Amino acid sequence: MSGLQSIPRVTIWVTVAAFCVFNADAVLAQTPFGPSPYLQFSDSPFSSIDFSSGYFHLEDFEDEELNTPGVTDSQGEVIGPDFQTDSVDADDGMIDGLGQLGHSWYLGDGELLEFFFDGSALGGLLPTHVGIVWTDVGFVQGEAFGFADVSFEAFDAGDNSLGVIGPDLLGDGSVEGGTAEDRFFGMFSSGGIARIAITTDNSSDWEIDHLQYGFVPEPASVVLVAIGTAWLARKRRGR
Repeated sequence: MSGLQSIPRVTIWVTVAAFCVFNADAVLAQTPFGPSPYLQFSDSPFSSIDFSSGYFHLEDFEDEELNTPGVTDSQGEVIGPDFQTDSVDADDGMIDGLGQLGHSWYLGDGELLEFFFDGSALGGLLPTHVGIVWTDVGFVQGEAFGFADVSFEAFDAGDNSLGVIGPDLLGDGSVEGGTAEDRFFGMFSSGGIARIAITTDNSSDWEIDHLQYGFVPEPASVVLVAIGTAWLARKRRGR
């Protein structure tokens, strides 16, 4: 009998599956998204992902609070309808290029905004997908209204950076709503995301909206579970 034939089949199957898991993590460890135009949730790269085997939360601030589970902020507040508000376009029920009739998260005192994710409040699982929509900037110190450099960064549970997007020059030169400049920033990380940071350099007068985060098990991990289940079923049948 050869060396390979002497190894139990389940050991081979689990070894192969584990190899797939580790290599999937190596190849798909993290993927950045954006900045991309965003007028409604269907514009999100996450809108077509099946989160049914995990979880997904969209915080649009339309209830005037940050109250989706497992997330806290560093600073800011919800603002409501106003001629200077720049909510995601569809939040007022129509795509009209205004964004003034919805709600958004406003940062009025600082260039850095962070959101923190608590895995213990999310079934013990940090989100694998996190995104946010930058919607507007007002006054930029020493420069014109309505334009600024925006950066996005995500971090794992060890506070290691998963990558930076930007800085990208965004804006429309106006402080009165307007949604053509709204941009989605996001990150996928198979190991989980514990924190994101979005920075609008040289401005403390800006808004974000549609914070979204979810967890999807790695496909290779699902395969491993399926292999183990199939082996147990075969064993019960005496094969």
